[in-house]
Amino acid sequence: MSVKKITITPEYLSIYVAGRRNVKIPLHMDRRGIFSSPDCINVPALYWNDGDTSVTFGPILEIKETREPDFDGILNTPNNELILFDAIEPEFASTHVPSQKTRIRIWIDHPSEPENVTVAWG
Repeated sequence: MSVKKITITPEYLSIYVAGRRNVKIPLHMDRRGIFSSPDCINVPALYWNDGDTSVTFGPILEIKETREPDFDGILNTPNNELILFDAIEPEFASTHVPSQKTRIRIWIDHPSEPENVTVAWG
């Protein structure tokens, strides 16, 4: 699997990383930073009126980040699938993962409205 680079414009200021569809999205009124549950990770995005959010999505062995991730945790992936989506778009990207629990690392360049998001698994 190679790294995917996508440009998105989510209407609701966030994108979600999950191991299956129809998950409960973790929310917080502060809207700053990354919020997670065992089944879903809520990642902030740039406000759609301000422009696009650039997302890099790939295996950790192919991601070259120089600092510690803003999020590092384990996500349930019961169908051996990892999905990137938002409140309107059912799938921006997806990939097969080798196990039913997957380590996810995420980097963002701003705590509430990042222009650049990197999601790595493995």
